[in-house]
Amino acid sequence: MGAVRRLVDVDTGEAIPYAPYAFTGEHIQVDKARVEAITESKEFTPSQKFMVLWWIGVSPQGMAPLRATGADIATRVGMTTDAVGKINRKLLKLRILIERGRIGNYRLYRISPYIAFHGTGVEQREAIKTCNPPDIPGFDNTTPSLWEAQ
Repeated sequence: MGAVRRLVDVDTGEAIPYAPYAFTGEHIQVDKARVEAITESKEFTPSQKFMVLWWIGVSPQGMAPLRATGADIATRVGMTTDAVGKINRKLLKLRILIERGRIGNYRLYRISPYIAFHGTGVEQREAIKTCNPPDIPGFDNTTPSLWEAQ
């Protein structure tokens, strides 16, 4: 774990305690409301819910895609290539996954930046300009988020 740094409030001059997160590696910002809607939805199978959480965990920083084939992913998650392909196609159709490139016939995906993002808030706001919000059954996309209302 890194050393504790001291920040100072410019208005009061008081020290603001700061310490890095105690995670074992990189961490990611997640829209808890959207993930909750997915995990509680009856529209998704347990395998599909698992894959959403897996994609949150493996999607690279920024908008880069995961450079892995369906067969690579299937080996990593313990499913068949066909099962992974079918799940990924459903998540892509709902814009939970977004396509970020191809290698030959292989599509390269990542989780939607509306659901999870590894980067700054400014970078995430730029990233969401490149795609539409996911269509999550049971989630009300019409209510503006606090940042959208400002």
